[in-house]
Amino acid sequence: MLPLPKILPALLLTIFTCQLSAISVTTRGIKNPAIYGIEFPGDARAYYGSQANIQSISTQEYITANFRVTELNIVTQGTALLRIYHSRPLHIGELQQAMSNGIDAAGTPSGSSIIQRPLPAQVQAMADRAAGITDAVTGTEVIKEYPIATHAHTIEYRIGSRKELLELHDQLKKHWLKEPAYYEGGQIVDEADATSKEMKPRHLGGTLFKVEQ
Repeated sequence: MLPLPKILPALLLTIFTCQLSAISVTTRGIKNPAIYGIEFPGDARAYYGSQANIQSISTQEYITANFRVTELNIVTQGTALLRIYHSRPLHIGELQQAMSNGIDAAGTPSGSSIIQRPLPAQVQAMADRAAGITDAVTGTEVIKEYPIATHAHTIEYRIGSRKELLELHDQLKKHWLKEPAYYEGGQIVDEADATSKEMKPRHLGGTLFKVEQ
């Protein structure tokens, strides 16, 4: 048995390593090799789908009158759309800047009175309210803006970390495209931890992804 002074540094290193990666990926985490899964923190928040039905995996970022949204979309055969997103309140002046950038992109001269003109009172009020919203609304509750969008046939999950969202997209993409990786004991490992230098293709089917936030 290792002495305590040697065990503690190793234990701390293990804990730190686990915290580095927010998304955990378990190869063969699902017994059915045709199905992949995404689990989220909280009760009744999990998605399981057929890898054969995926038509596209994409990300986009946009703003509404109140929020900046980063969104991951998985389009499948049929009518269902899987949408996973992170949102945060707009910062002061962010909506105005986005509108100004849009006008510039349309070719309007930078000194145009259109850019200098203030936002309509209703839009400005929404932007001001959004700027004052606390971080409490950046959790995992899904926000739906009716009747602007009915979200019909959409399966939605909201997560609390933009970084995790982008990491999830990266992992899903790599597995869907079968990008090669190093495996050890049937699980993907970093090159430094691999005893064999042979790389094998990833497989989306049978893989379980877990989001921490």
